[in-house]
Amino acid sequence: MFIDSLKLKLLAGKGGNGIIAWKREKYQPKGGPYGGDGGNGGSIILEVDEHLLSFEKFFHKQIIKGENGSCGGSCNKTGKTGKDIIVKIPLGTILKDEDDNVLFEFKKKNETFLICKGGKGGRGNVSFKTATNRAPNIATEGTKGEIKEINFELKLIADVGLIGMPNAGKSTLMRQITHSKVKIGAYPFTTLHPNLGLVEFEDFSRILVADIPGIIKGAHINKGLGLSFLKHIERTSVLIFVIDSNSDDPIEDFQMLLDELKIFNKDLLDRPCLTILNKTDLQNTENIKKFKKFYPFNQKTLIEASALKKLGLDIFLKKLKSYCETKF
Repeated sequence: MFIDSLKLKLLAGKGGNGIIAWKREKYQPKGGPYGGDGGNGGSIILEVDEHLLSFEKFFHKQIIKGENGSCGGSCNKTGKTGKDIIVKIPLGTILKDEDDNVLFEFKKKNETFLICKGGKGGRGNVSFKTATNRAPNIATEGTKGEIKEINFELKLIADVGLIGMPNAGKSTLMRQITHSKVKIGAYPFTTLHPNLGLVEFEDFSRILVADIPGIIKGAHINKGLGLSFLKHIERTSVLIFVIDSNSDDPIEDFQMLLDELKIFNKDLLDRPCLTILNKTDLQNTENIKKFKKFYPFNQKTLIEASALKKLGLDIFLKKLKSYCETKF
């Protein structure tokens, strides 16, 4: 299950209460104050785990609580501090408050953020002792930990994003060049959520690829769940357009993709890109000829290929590696 947004209620631990106690020993039947402070409550800390790809593990968990601090003890003993709760989240997580204001973005591996601070432990009567009040009969309660309702959103961070219409062959391409096992079918919207895969080269260099679900006309207004797909493109460094050379009109398909990206975020079109003219094994020579003539970018960025037959993929991977090394 792929979940890229959710709302969680976070409750940091309460501080333990301070106590009133008196020193009572054999030779000090009326000793001074002896009550210790309460322990601080545990905080809630978010930490990036690069192995997580979505918020799936939170599907049945809507509240996260920090551990409470313990009350103080006699003999001036401070209560035990509540244990901090470390919550693992995917790289690319964005935190927003209830007014949709961005609180923090996680862009680095192992990055941490203290989202809810635990309450402070209360004071025992020892801490109230002064020169003029040597037997204070007072202690305070621990304070409550922070309570927040946070919206979690995910934008995948990948080197390369595969972009195309439904059934253009992106998932087939993904399977051929990476170790991912994505679902493939001869019908639109086979891919209903982004898939990640690694392209590994002989020199041990690697490129992380995101297969973005098919984009259709009107995606920028969320047609076909477009907004939930387009947002994942924003954090890819290189765009790979996958065009079906055997469609009714490959030129119109490509232009639609460019238009949708431009409307959603015009800066996306400033990023480096390659284009795969896929399914050329079907030999729709007229479509291929027209598309090559129309192609608005450098012809060196256009690769004729068949992901299914593994034709042209060596050339594509060579260009992709060279392109990424130059652009990153």
